[in-house]
Amino acid sequence: MPRQYTTRRERKRLWCAFFLLLALAAFLLWQELSPWEKAPAPNPPAAGLTLRVIDVGQAQSLLLTCGEDAILVDAGEYAAGGQVLAALSRAGVKSLTAAILTHPHGDHYGGMRTVLEKTPAAAFYTAAVPESQFPTTQSYEKLLSTLSEQAIPAAYLFAGDTLPLGDRFLHTRKAAVTVLSPARGATWENLNNYSLVLRVTYGNTAFLLMGDAEAGVEETLLAAKTELAADVLVVGHHGSATSSSENFLKAVAPRYAILSVGEDNSYNLPNTGVLTRLKEQGAALYRTDLQGTVTVTSDGENLTITTAK
Repeated sequence: MPRQYTTRRERKRLWCAFFLLLALAAFLLWQELSPWEKAPAPNPPAAGLTLRVIDVGQAQSLLLTCGEDAILVDAGEYAAGGQVLAALSRAGVKSLTAAILTHPHGDHYGGMRTVLEKTPAAAFYTAAVPESQFPTTQSYEKLLSTLSEQAIPAAYLFAGDTLPLGDRFLHTRKAAVTVLSPARGATWENLNNYSLVLRVTYGNTAFLLMGDAEAGVEETLLAAKTELAADVLVVGHHGSATSSSENFLKAVAPRYAILSVGEDNSYNLPNTGVLTRLKEQGAALYRTDLQGTVTVTSDGENLTITTAK
């Protein structure tokens, strides 16, 4: 026979226990619905592959997006960090699949620290540079500290490495980023030649991103019979005369050539000889100093180009 709670004290204890259990259940439900750490929101799925050559003055910063993935290649000078963040925001990018530094020159890595402090990144990649040529600047050391503070895994890339780009469950096509240079163990006197040269393919379209690689790298790629053909060429070394040799441009045969250069820059870039060679190859020219950020979108067959100016 069940016990009868007849005293006032026992009834009070029973009600207290009931409310404690109710409070505990509510707390556990709140924990389930409100995780301790807010995970970064995923990027909105993007149709096709998009390359944005961001206007960062006399420097370089490129953004690749496909599906929910986003890869940032370089981030301009330190002062351009805010501009790169604004470009990410306009593109709807809340997190990076990868941040890539083509080579450790300030006009390519300067703004990266600001970006990574504000934007979650799953990985950081760069080129392997000999210790004798490794930057000793305070700004580069701060970038390395940021990678550690944000717990971003870092690794070197070499020719032959490939990074996927795009969600196979959302798209019929998936892009691939293939590293063409530098080869493992390669040595160069000029730091520019350690630049990661990247070829991005999506369907039947291709993009070639040269960093600051110069003619010596171009000759090495040609001698190795590397697949260079691309619809879009982000011209090497900001259109400097040290890059974009005639034989190299013939092998690439770009339909469109994009130059990341600053307005009225002190280097007088792009070089007129480079512009002439590009035109002789029949490439339509786009320049960030004249047209601002240049955006190229591919559906795997066709390309669409828009400019900010």
